Amino acid sequence: MLAREIAGRRYALAIMDIAREDSSYEAWSSAIDVLEAMTNESHYIDALQSDGITDERFTSIVRDIFADIGVKQLNLFRLLRGKRRMSLGPSIASYYRELLDEHYGIIRVTVRTAIELDDERQTKLRQQISEETGKKVELSTIIDSTILGGMTIRIDDLLIDASTRTRLQSLRREFERAGR
Repeated sequence: MLAREIAGRRYALAIMDIAREDSSYEAWSSAIDVLEAMTNESHYIDALQSDGITDERFTSIVRDIFADIGVKQLNLFRLLRGKRRMSLGPSIASYYRELLDEHYGIIRVTVRTAIELDDERQTKLRQQISEETGKKVELSTIIDSTILGGMTIRIDDLLIDASTRTRLQSLRREFERAGR
């Protein structure tokens, strides 16, 4: 799990403000993807922030990786490097994607089941969650052999546990209380 830093959120909020001003969401998304890739390993960060790399060389490296990078996006990379904050890349990316989802009215939902859900069941589940939340649902499914049946649904920080295991444990507790 990514440890997100509050400074990453501040950068992401600033980026989102700029993207809103000129409707450059996609350009920023592409740049954020590259930033995350360039900063997902500490040795990449160390190399990029090395005193031996000039600003011109750094700019050249970024342009080699992302030829179509815009001036504003390139300036973000240069700012992060100049402040020795390249390590914030993954955090900035995580927060930006979250803000972008919020902007577009998207929620990301993870469903864990014991068996694979067919397309029809996924569509029904997506529609039901969408009706409940009023948002577009991006659904990902995970097959989890520890779930005996049923499912767990994670929406942001909310966990809905409709698994057979949890129902059985709840029933067991009720029997234990009734037996006292």
